[in-house]
Amino acid sequence: MQNEKLDVWKAQISAFHFPRWEELPEVDLYMDQVVGYLNQKLSVFCGADETETGQYITPTMINNYVKQKIIAAPVKKRYDRACLSALIVLFCAKQVLSIGMTGTLIACCRWREDPVCAYNRFCQIFEDVIHDTVTGTQNHIQTAKKSVEDDMLTATAIAFINKNYVEKLLSAARSNTVLDKESAIAGNASAADLSKTEGTVQA
Repeated sequence: MQNEKLDVWKAQISAFHFPRWEELPEVDLYMDQVVGYLNQKLSVFCGADETETGQYITPTMINNYVKQKIIAAPVKKRYDRACLSALIVLFCAKQVLSIGMTGTLIACCRWREDPVCAYNRFCQIFEDVIHDTVTGTQNHIQTAKKSVEDDMLTATAIAFINKNYVEKLLSAARSNTVLDKESAIAGNASAADLSKTEGTVQA
């Protein structure tokens, strides 16, 4: 069962698509809409432990990013595409980098170009690395990078997907171990019952 879940996850990852800038909601969103949108879009990367439930991106997290000036403050309590794109990058990068370093990564990637191009480049690099890692190919990871920023994003993407991948593998292994122990316990109990039955018959 756990191996089947792992296969399903790998298939989902292999087909995963980061929403590009032009695919993000055109209308600015309120906080609850932002939280719902991001949790839906990024759910495949959440809950490596099957016992985990709930939201993975919360209003508290977003408010903290605003306070730390990592993302812009909402205008009339609404968040625009720039905020959404930054939150997607933050969600991925903060799993392997500190918040401060994640903010630096975002700033570096926007240094040479506008936020639209920088975000879409993030999406493409992360998608390529994620797909290569899960499918076992090296089509994009070994490709010569065009800039230091591309190197930063590629290295972050490798760390991100490998963290998620190993968590899934460990979760599956842990579940299989539990199942093996339960089967062994059940087997021992059955053997003990059988011995008692045989002793009763012989008596």
